[in-house]
Amino acid sequence: MEAERVEGKERVMKIMGVASKSAAFQWELLYLFSQLSTDQRPVVAALAPPVESAMNTLDARIAAHEHARAAVVIATALLHKRDMARDGLILELGGVARATGRETYKQLFPKYSPSQTAKLAMDEETEEVQRILGEIATFAATHPLRVQYEAKLVAAQADVNAAKAQWAAAEVALKLERSQMQRCKVDLDKLRLETHGKLLALLADKSEADSFYRPTTRAPEEAIES
Repeated sequence: MEAERVEGKERVMKIMGVASKSAAFQWELLYLFSQLSTDQRPVVAALAPPVESAMNTLDARIAAHEHARAAVVIATALLHKRDMARDGLILELGGVARATGRETYKQLFPKYSPSQTAKLAMDEETEEVQRILGEIATFAATHPLRVQYEAKLVAAQADVNAAKAQWAAAEVALKLERSQMQRCKVDLDKLRLETHGKLLALLADKSEADSFYRPTTRAPEEAIES
């Protein structure tokens, strides 16, 4: 079994760029750290600690990014759950309103039927539900529909709004993490370049300095051939 094959016959240290995957940076840093830390020349091995620190920084950034992505998924699930609960309440209200009387039903659903209301885009549905609540508020305090549905619909509306705010905050946090990850990659490339410059100064041999860098950007399992 061969070790990682060189893409081309010469190893050349290259800037990876922010478009490179985080995992590719992890492999590159691990390779560079292993090359440096196992070198028998103390002046070369002394270059390893900053790379190790960068590895830890990248791991933390990746963990933070994954946490932010998970938060978006969780917030999305909650938002859909709250929206479905509101939809169910609208359909229930519509059925009871229809049984109560034609005028009452038309007052609550003059443009959209209950099923159509439940299928509106979320923000549009929120506006329509707010209008329905305004109509319900004109009923007598003892009106069956107001007694049975006003508080429930207010709570459902509040739940959707709260879930929407949580989702929006999660989206912002994820965008921030993406931005921080890009800055991290820029810093990592800067460290790799600086380390290469130090190796050149110490070894006075570009080919040997290049040899400290991973010869491929492919995943480890793809780079090893039998």
